[in-house]
Amino acid sequence: MKKNRNASAGRAAGCYVSREQMEKYKTDEAFARRMLQMDAIRRMCGADGFSNSAVSIGAASPLFSAGTFVRSGIGVDFEKLTTVYRESSLAMRIIDMPAEDMTRAGYTLTGDFEAEDLEELKRLEAKHNITGELTDAIRWARLYGGSVAVIDLFGDSKKMDTPLVLSDIMPGSFQGLLVRDRTQVTPSLELENNVDDPDYGLPMFYDIELEEGGSIRVHHSRVLRFTGRELPQGELVRENYWGASELEHIWDEIQRYTSVSANAAELVFKANLATLKMDGLGEMMSLGTDDAKRKTECMIGEMTHMMSSFGMLLLNPEESLETHSYSFSGLKDMHEAFMTEVAGAAEIPVTKLFGRSPDGMNATGEADMRNYYERIASLQERMLRPALERLLPVMMMSCFWYIPEKMDFVFNPLATMAPEEMEELAGKLSSRVRELFEAGIISREEARAELRGCGEKYAAWRGI
Repeated sequence: MKKNRNASAGRAAGCYVSREQMEKYKTDEAFARRMLQMDAIRRMCGADGFSNSAVSIGAASPLFSAGTFVRSGIGVDFEKLTTVYRESSLAMRIIDMPAEDMTRAGYTLTGDFEAEDLEELKRLEAKHNITGELTDAIRWARLYGGSVAVIDLFGDSKKMDTPLVLSDIMPGSFQGLLVRDRTQVTPSLELENNVDDPDYGLPMFYDIELEEGGSIRVHHSRVLRFTGRELPQGELVRENYWGASELEHIWDEIQRYTSVSANAAELVFKANLATLKMDGLGEMMSLGTDDAKRKTECMIGEMTHMMSSFGMLLLNPEESLETHSYSFSGLKDMHEAFMTEVAGAAEIPVTKLFGRSPDGMNATGEADMRNYYERIASLQERMLRPALERLLPVMMMSCFWYIPEKMDFVFNPLATMAPEEMEELAGKLSSRVRELFEAGIISREEARAELRGCGEKYAAWRGI
């Protein structure tokens, strides 16, 4: 038994105790019991990190070792997600702002396009409100964790469960997008097993609920798929290959901010409290008759009604009235601290999320907005680019029945420049193009094409 205890001493001590403590461990039962408890805590919490058992810091502190994370369940409670989105302006802004910013500036196509073909493509996009439909699809993916936009082609209603072949698309057949959120879509258990397919490892079909009732099975090649926040593979399978709601990881922050705002509003009604001292009031309210209680309540109500800046309050000599004012000092700082916390969790600058001006001397908020635009750019590449790479060839085949070689697109920058800055930059670019032309590096046609492309971006040289 003693041998086992010495072995436990070595395991429990390790590099945490000195030689003197080791000897004490062998002779002091209480100390030995404490060290074994600390060893158990270290095994549960992990042996890495700073720890000081003498002052209960790190793994030795029950305040930290007892803390853990639990699932809130908000991500799969779609009714609650809908309620929060509709009733909380903060939750709505967190969902809507990035979705709208991802599509706000649009994109620029590159490739061997004819000018009239580009105009026809833009008209088709405006006719079917493609920008709005894509924004809604991203919006519901952020709220519920997933959504789809079904490509609607005239004459394909009977073969929606077959792969989409671009060469089979007839001119003028594109009829827009049908957007459905995660709650209206059921992915199939059958997965795409072609490793060359962009949807490899994802559901082969999606059963889409229709407004008139019933559902239709759609092949994944006819679907623009949008997912929420990325999850590990095991969680992805558990969520039927959807992502997580953007409200799930910031649920606690939203609740804390909302609670602080609600409590601050309640304090306004209690900014001034009046206390009336009446002799024998307690005995009368507890032991008096119902008629006496009713008369007392009526009298207090009349006195409250008469209290105003221009009223008069009548009191007996033995009665007194005192007012107590509540101090709101520190409430603004606490409220702003929770604003900063929820904005950081949502990855949206405080100035944009709450519509306020930057704080601090010479503060402009440009660094925060630059970080936010970089975040939007990464979301565009993850969510919007795959959808447009599938959608644009379909629209092109429907418009002019060909796909230009080296067709590509870039997302337009979200940050806008002042007219003076655009004019200055356009002047510098025109001077550079002229220098290249005069040096014989580019031809007159190339110079005109370069100026025309820059003119579209900086609103200049529209006549070229």
